[in-house]
Amino acid sequence: MRFSVLVNCGAGSVDDDDEDGQREEIEKAFVAAGAQADVQLVPATDLPATMRRIWDDEDRPDAIVVAGGDGTVNCAAGEAVGTDLVLGVLPLGTFNHFAKDLGIPTDLTEGAASLTSGKERQVDLGEVNGRVFVNNSALGVYPAMVAVRDRIRDERGWGKVRAVPVAAMRVLRAFPVHRFDLRGSDGFVRTRVRTPFVFVGNGVYDDDSGKVGDRGSLDDGQLGLYVARVVSRWGLVRTVIRTVLSGHQSARDLDRAELEEFEVSGNVKRLRVALDGEICWLDTPLRYRSCPGALRVLAPSPPPAEPPPSDPNEAVHDQP
Repeated sequence: MRFSVLVNCGAGSVDDDDEDGQREEIEKAFVAAGAQADVQLVPATDLPATMRRIWDDEDRPDAIVVAGGDGTVNCAAGEAVGTDLVLGVLPLGTFNHFAKDLGIPTDLTEGAASLTSGKERQVDLGEVNGRVFVNNSALGVYPAMVAVRDRIRDERGWGKVRAVPVAAMRVLRAFPVHRFDLRGSDGFVRTRVRTPFVFVGNGVYDDDSGKVGDRGSLDDGQLGLYVARVVSRWGLVRTVIRTVLSGHQSARDLDRAELEEFEVSGNVKRLRVALDGEICWLDTPLRYRSCPGALRVLAPSPPPAEPPPSDPNEAVHDQP
């Protein structure tokens, strides 16, 4: 197979001081997997135009692989949605939730091998007011925290992980609480809901695996909606701790719904929204919907199905 690999220069695991070495390392990983890779380092702002130019070329590759974190994937998905572009993901970011959900290893050599042997599949995207997300969207304290985190990073030169605790404490002190009306498919209605936090998953986040943050499916055509029904900072902290320790099913102050689409309105004209960890401002009302099968991706082949357990009552063959 032949890939074009676009590396986000600003991704968490990309070494700005050794771009040539990183490019060579990625090329070697794909060669070892039996594939050819043309590797380019591009800033995130140039990613959509670069993807478009490569895919529109007559000699286009089998797939375009983006190397970075979830923000990089979000940017690439916005360009690829609704087209025949096949997208691969090489996890080189601080957080790599989408790659993990696809089953792509974080090790570079193993990741290149999994893409080379992978199969094309179509997965869902979430959309709000024309903006897509591959993992989740959030309103309230989380986008406020991300905005403060990014400001701290700019001021102090810190990494994301180091800046998060400081940002979280500042936002908890201010503790913004919103009043929303929510209306969705299947007659779902919640009016005048006071909440500090709304979480929307591209797919339903379940507790079946025992791990908070796991999605049961990437192609179920559903959005998972989770609304915190607390109005105090310590109430939210308790809900978060309970969810982390025991799963969201045990969180009594968390409203949950599975919807194909819904609308969020409030008494403000614009809202700060987080999309896969990146912040934007959107006009209200916010119209969320699932876009089934809108993104073509390369993913590792699923493991072979385990044979059914043998029946202990099955007759034993005669011995010679």
